[in-house]
This record gives sequence, C-alpha cells and structure tokens, in this order.
Amino acid sequence: MSPHRHPVRRGAALLATAALVGMLGACAQDNVQADSGSGGSAEDSASGIAKAEEFIAGMGAEVTDYPAEPALSSTPDLAGKKVTVIPLGDNIPVIHGVAVGIQDAMEAVGATATICDGKFTPTAVADCLKQAGDQGADAVVSLFIDYAMAGTAFDALAKKGVPVLVGGVEPTGGRESDETLAFYDNTGRIGQLYDAMSMSALAQGGEETNVLWLRLMDSTTTREASEQGVATFKELCPTCGVATADFTTANVDKLPSAVSAAMVANPDTNALIVPVDSFVPPAMQGLQSSGKAAQVKVFSSSSDLAGLQRVRDGQQASDLGTPVIYEGWKYANGLMQLLAGDEVLPADEMVTRDFTQDNVGDLELTDEAYFTPDWFGDDRFKDVFLQAWGVK
Repeated sequence: MSPHRHPVRRGAALLATAALVGMLGACAQDNVQADSGSGGSAEDSASGIAKAEEFIAGMGAEVTDYPAEPALSSTPDLAGKKVTVIPLGDNIPVIHGVAVGIQDAMEAVGATATICDGKFTPTAVADCLKQAGDQGADAVVSLFIDYAMAGTAFDALAKKGVPVLVGGVEPTGGRESDETLAFYDNTGRIGQLYDAMSMSALAQGGEETNVLWLRLMDSTTTREASEQGVATFKELCPTCGVATADFTTANVDKLPSAVSAAMVANPDTNALIVPVDSFVPPAMQGLQSSGKAAQVKVFSSSSDLAGLQRVRDGQQASDLGTPVIYEGWKYANGLMQLLAGDEVLPADEMVTRDFTQDNVGDLELTDEAYFTPDWFGDDRFKDVFLQAWGVK
C-alpha cells in the first residue's frame, strides 16, 4: 500500500449530533472546554506519538498511487446532459474546488455542469434544488449538505425523476438511498483527515503538545469528524493537554474572540488545529489578540493557495490536502454509479499529502495551480475513472 493511502481508522465512536439548522446560530465562545489529559501514562503517550510520527512520515511525498475504482455495470450516456452542482457554500476554496473537479469530470463525458451556491443556509439550498428542477437539470450533485437540511426540496426533485447524489455526507433524516436519490458517503475519509491533523500536531510537538482543537460544526460530517479528531488526539497522547472551541461558518466572525478566550484559559497551548484553511486567518487573529501567537504552531487541512503560502512563509506548520480535482472526480464517480443503477460506494481511503516547509518551496503557488493536481503529482487518476466508466 502506498504511504499516501491509509485504511479507515476507527479510533473512537462518533457522537450523535443535531441537524445543521439548529447549529447555525451557535456562539463559538460559549463552548470552550479544557481537558488536561485522559488518564493514560507517559508510556502510553510515547507509544501513541511514535504511531503518529510513523503515520505522518511518508505523507510529504507526491501522491503517485490512487485507489482502484470498480467498473460500472453499464456506461451512462451523458452527452449533452446538464448537471447542477450545489455546494453547501461556494465561497470556501476547497468546496468550490470540488465543484470545479465535478465540472472537469462532466466535460470529459460530454456533459456540462453549473454551480448553484447553497450559501450555508437551508433556504438557499432549497432554492438551488428547486431551480435545478425548474431549469431541466438531468442530474444534481450536492456537496456537504445534510439531507435533513432540505429534505422536502431533495425529495421534490427526486420525485420529478431527476437523479440526485447527496454528496459528502452520511444519510440523515431517516432517508436511505434508492434508485433516484443516493448518498455518496465520504465521512470515513474526512474522519481520517481530521485524525491526520491530530497526528501531525503530535508528530511535530511530541509529548509536550497542548492543543486547542477548533471543532467545525457546519454539518453532521464536520461535527463527527471534529469529535473523532479530538478523540484520536486524546487516545494517542493521554497526557497531553486538550482544549476545544466550537464554531460554524455562520458565526466565523466570533472565532477570533473564541480563540483569544481559549488561549487565556489555556496559556500553555502550543498547537492550534483548525479543520479548514479558510478559517485559519480569523483563528490567527485570535492568537494575536491573546499575545501568545509566537508559541503556537498552526495545523490545518485543504491545502488551498493561502494555506500553502502560510506554510511557505512559516506561519503554518502543516497543511494536509487532497487534490480538489481528484475529489470532484470522486463525486462524479458516485453520480455515474447512481446513473448506471449501481450501488454508490462510500469512500474509505484517504489520498492526501502533508505540506510543510520541507516540500512547498518548489511548488508554483498560484490560483490556477490550485485547480489542478500539480501540487500533488499528476492527473493519472482520470484514466482510472474513465476506464471504470467504460469511457476509455
């Protein structure tokens, strides 16, 4: 197995969570918690950190190996078809990048894909779903939107006979996959990514790591992955310090004060884990306000342009990312499985590179490069998908 593909890690049980709608008004600084340790020994921590170091060690190299994809039972004819892509929020670079990847994949099979921004609100998501039906979309792919957030609108579209892939989330609201609406569940991979952020922090900081873990509460996926990442940190280093603070995209304006308050309450903090690069700037603003920015290493994921620039400039210690174009092709693969009448398979292998100052120096850090696989390796994965689809 390539060092860049890792089997599913089932460290801690995921917590049951409420629907996104109930979280949108939450106030980040109302949920700052500290945990001085999980009751384990120094020997337990030394063993866990060794595991983290081993896990992270090979992830700085280019990605050269991609998971195999099973062949479809038949090849859907998408020539001239229209696909609508609905991201939870298109202003987040990594989410927009996945949508661009779907557009790239659809172009390869003769279809066109347009993006309708869900704007992180149930109303906007429902409007996009209705608009897709009204405008004659031949298929719809949503990104990171819980079915329960707009269940009525999802069902109305499916009842029209429009194939709908609910992407990047597990089933919610009692809905299961059928021949028209199916879930592409990549929550296992996202959980692994959040695990990897904890392991990266421990690999760099060792047994003296005291982390502030910012839990992203936008959806069931991010909530559960955040809980998993925190649990993994505690499991690997039970003697390390852990503090957490919760936030959503809707209340990101409160994130600086939440981070500042958490730093005051936990003055020994020396590592900050921010789940997505887009939220690093407001988190760093909170570090600056606390007067303790110089002692804290920042760890994040999604490897967008700004994130890699921060790594290059020494402002961020690590940035774990997957090629957004590859991610888009994975979502397109789920749509192709749905259209072929096959089971939409969950994603359970992580394809990720760890960017640090050791490997960003030779990269061309431009907006254009972000929407290519260039920072990670090459685009050989496209042949894997096209062969699976019977297109090549």
